[in-house]
Amino acid sequence: MMRWIIESSLRISLLVVVLAAVMLVFGITQLRNVPVDVYPEFDPPLVEVQTEALGLSAAEMEALITVPLEADLLNGVAWLDQIYSESVAGMSSILLVFEPGTDPIRARQMVQERLTQTFALPNVSSPPVMLQPLSSSNRLMMIGLSSDDLSLIDMGVLARWTIKPRLMGVPGVANVAIWGQRERQLQVQVDPAQLAAQGVTLNQVIQTTGEALWVSPLPYLEASTPGTAGWIDTPTQRLNIHHLLPISSPEDLAKVAIAGSEGLLLGDVAKVVEDHQPLIGDALLSNGPGLLLVIEKFPGANTLEVTKGVEEALEAMRPGLNGIEIDTTVFRPASYIELAFGNLSTAVLIGAVLAALILLAFFFGWRTALISLVAIPLSLVAAGYVLYLRGATFNTMVLAGLVVALGVVVDDAIIDVENIARRLRQHRQEGSAKSPAAIVLEAALEMRSPIVFATLIVLLAVLPVFFMQGLTGAFLQPLVVTYGLAIFTSLAVALIVTPALSLLLLSNAPLGRPESPLVRGLQRAGNAILARMVQAPVLALIIAGVVILGGLAALPFLDLSPLPSFKQTDLLIQVETAPGTSRTEMNRIMAQAGEELRSIPGVRNVGSEIGRAITGDQVVGINSGELWINLDPAADYDATVAAIRAVINGYPGLFGQVQPYQPRRIGEALSRPEFDLVVRVYGPELGVLRDKSQEVQQAIAAVSGVAEARADRQAEEPQVEIEVDLAAAERYQIKPGDVRRQATTLLSGLRVGNLYEEQKVFD
Repeated sequence: MMRWIIESSLRISLLVVVLAAVMLVFGITQLRNVPVDVYPEFDPPLVEVQTEALGLSAAEMEALITVPLEADLLNGVAWLDQIYSESVAGMSSILLVFEPGTDPIRARQMVQERLTQTFALPNVSSPPVMLQPLSSSNRLMMIGLSSDDLSLIDMGVLARWTIKPRLMGVPGVANVAIWGQRERQLQVQVDPAQLAAQGVTLNQVIQTTGEALWVSPLPYLEASTPGTAGWIDTPTQRLNIHHLLPISSPEDLAKVAIAGSEGLLLGDVAKVVEDHQPLIGDALLSNGPGLLLVIEKFPGANTLEVTKGVEEALEAMRPGLNGIEIDTTVFRPASYIELAFGNLSTAVLIGAVLAALILLAFFFGWRTALISLVAIPLSLVAAGYVLYLRGATFNTMVLAGLVVALGVVVDDAIIDVENIARRLRQHRQEGSAKSPAAIVLEAALEMRSPIVFATLIVLLAVLPVFFMQGLTGAFLQPLVVTYGLAIFTSLAVALIVTPALSLLLLSNAPLGRPESPLVRGLQRAGNAILARMVQAPVLALIIAGVVILGGLAALPFLDLSPLPSFKQTDLLIQVETAPGTSRTEMNRIMAQAGEELRSIPGVRNVGSEIGRAITGDQVVGINSGELWINLDPAADYDATVAAIRAVINGYPGLFGQVQPYQPRRIGEALSRPEFDLVVRVYGPELGVLRDKSQEVQQAIAAVSGVAEARADRQAEEPQVEIEVDLAAAERYQIKPGDVRRQATTLLSGLRVGNLYEEQKVFD
């Protein structure tokens, strides 16, 4: 009976080993196709709504757009957890965070249904736009466009109507925002003094320009209802009517006669030119002004595959973009991932060689070392393959989970083999009549319960992470899930594969010397040290005290951040100047800083963005910008970063922080709040607010246990205020609304119609 059991066990062991080999080879092959990224997806289900209103101040944006949208339409959406809003000059951003587990598609549907009621908002802005869902590390790539032959307006036309639609069609691309975009426009630039001299009003110019076109968005003009041409029926056929607009250039528009005037043309009272809209942001590249395309990806998209798709699309368009220089090195996370994978492959190879040498030295036998060397990668590959089947993306936290689990995996791989080998040596020394196969089976069964209970204890230690709330829990869960899978697969390998390999390799193998000389030497050294400590306990206490004091002294110099420090070759410098700084001054500062940074050895490329872009991920004013620096991987990283910080610190009054690119919400996920308690003071008068905040600060600072109390004051931004004198307005028969509307037209412009050319639409 025992012989039959042993023979069956050998056949089953052989089958298990074959299946394990197939699993190892197949798993390694499939893992080469796994999605890869730097950071995990940790954002909860969220929806962002942006509204553009060129020319409105931040206070007007909040009063006219943000508050009505947030309070009257979006607040109270089903499954809504939190709602945040931010208003800057010309833009409103509302972020809706939904409860964990909410279906993102259903959340977007609920928000979209509310946005159908935005017709009730004041007609001062573009319609609110619900942005596409974005990955936590949303920026996939930044592409610089520059040209010595084409103007920025011509490049803007190509970017808006050719490049962006093609890139949006690449699988995985969620959004393409263009910094420095200059929309081609035909502009009628009016001089009020010239109008007065000719006896023409601004309303006449608006009416003339709008009604010269087929379609106008102004409802009080006849062009708002252009009508259809119809057809002509002859006795034998029907002829459709097609009107051809004779206006396609500034010269054509300048020849239109002004309504209500005698022989005056638009060109006689205004300057008709081709120009672009007032800019809300700009871009600077290594060779001067240009366009910066910021490409964002969907959640879970494979960074390497999407980057490859974008580069293939650009290469396919390159023959039709003559005269445009395309720079894809401004920001390219895929380069860092490829470099990191190369380094990881080298580290894994070196680690495998060292592990083999250590196992051979400790086991002092190639068979026992081989069993452990098979069990360790098999456990890790099996865990990775399970993650691949679950659709997970391999990132920093997944890798960290595998590294943390490696200690348990190695222990599981060694302890079972060591116990089996020890029992075989013991029975042979005792001259036992049992067969080697029976001894192997008995030794393997001895370790079942200890391994299972040890695994459960280890998993219980990380169980509380699953109950963590907020972004921190979402960020750490990939690490814990990977760790748990690695532990479970290690348990399965220790229970099934290790005994099978031991049964095949160790049953009839000579075990050689009973113990490794290295192990024996370490044991003797340990016993000698322990005996010395027992004989001189005071010396032991002194050594322990020195070690503890040394650890405490080194504590301030340790980086205790939960996120490892990556030496990424793409650096970000967030720049902010005083509120009210003009775009021209920002361009001058960023150009000068970029020139100095490019002169630093090790810096390959520098690009900068100023302000914001339509549907972009920055909700800032024109006084904010970002410098993107690409480093040479072969350069001295620390020295280069130190030189970059020295350059930025050399600009007085300029706030700049040098750091690797990180998702904008990662600080909220991992960092503790800057303050333990925040008290907000509200009121309409800024002066009274400052006085009251000072009183509150002093009162809180006097409370026992308060270490620091600081009042953050709002920065003042200079502005021009226009207040209508009602008595004077009455004398001239002018209404306050007329003043605002005409000032808006003269300063920000008024869109009176569109031109339709070659499947493109121009204002």
